[in-house]
Amino acid sequence: MIVFRLNAGPQVGFGHLTRCRALAYALREQGESCIMVGPDHAYANDEDDRLFDAWIPQVWDSAENDASLLVMFARSYNAKKIVLDDYRVNEAYQLVLRNEGIKWLQFEARTTQPIWADIVLNANPSAKPEDYAAVLRNPETQLLLGPRYAVLRPEFTNIKNRAHRDQIKKVLVTFGGGDDRGAILFVLVSLIPATSKDLHFIVVSGANNPRNQEIKNWIRLYGQGRVIMKINPPSVASIFADCDLAIMAGGTATYEAACCGLPMLLMTIADNQHSQAKAWADIGAAKLVGNYKNIEGSDLANAMIELVADNRTCKEMGDNGKMNVSSLGAFYVIERFF
Repeated sequence: MIVFRLNAGPQVGFGHLTRCRALAYALREQGESCIMVGPDHAYANDEDDRLFDAWIPQVWDSAENDASLLVMFARSYNAKKIVLDDYRVNEAYQLVLRNEGIKWLQFEARTTQPIWADIVLNANPSAKPEDYAAVLRNPETQLLLGPRYAVLRPEFTNIKNRAHRDQIKKVLVTFGGGDDRGAILFVLVSLIPATSKDLHFIVVSGANNPRNQEIKNWIRLYGQGRVIMKINPPSVASIFADCDLAIMAGGTATYEAACCGLPMLLMTIADNQHSQAKAWADIGAAKLVGNYKNIEGSDLANAMIELVADNRTCKEMGDNGKMNVSSLGAFYVIERFF
């Protein structure tokens, strides 16, 4: 039995939940059982009934209390190990687990606070062991760093090799499953007037995005028949693979876009996305425009126009992304820890 503790919601986003579901799926394939602790059950889907033997909502009180409750759940379910994917976790939280003899994997991109985890997973393309040298407190901590360990949804395992097309015709626009913070409309308002009528946009949004109705209304009035919006589509891998370019933030979905060989135009909507977005740009898999609150629509339009006109760069971006990400990342993680 493996216990997952994570945070998810419209404001935090659903990247943590997405990758933990994917890891739970891979564990199930290996015959392991899983328990979900944390998110409101309203965020569970039909598949979760198969993935998790129990889903236990847990309101955060304090680090110590939350960790103590988690230990109680782990003991009651005779859990082997814990997976933490929650940026509220601090040193006090970790010390409760360590003092109780719990072994855990921690999704952790921060390198500014003490870390006691047995396994640290950070799929950021720029992550290096030396980044953690000053904060590791457990001498036996193993580091799983880089896109090889990116945990992707299982549908991306079977994705067919995407053939690069000579011209960009379909553009994926997605900013996660939670509140997009106005980024989707910013993209559409900036690019519909500035680009060819032959260019079409596929918007993918989560059901918990509070701006969905506003976006749908705008598309109906001003989309010029060039925009299709999909809310919680049953298969995202096929949508990704059918597009020629992705406009997105710097979150979990970047690994899935890279796996499909999609060139990326990145526009972050949260401060913690910048490092990862910059890393994709640094390895030549994306172009980073900046945080959308700090750029003008013309900045985005100019970046888009340049990419549309530069087929060679787009192909190189797609190739660079694909060579860095494996759809089997979840199984590589399991080999190292479970």
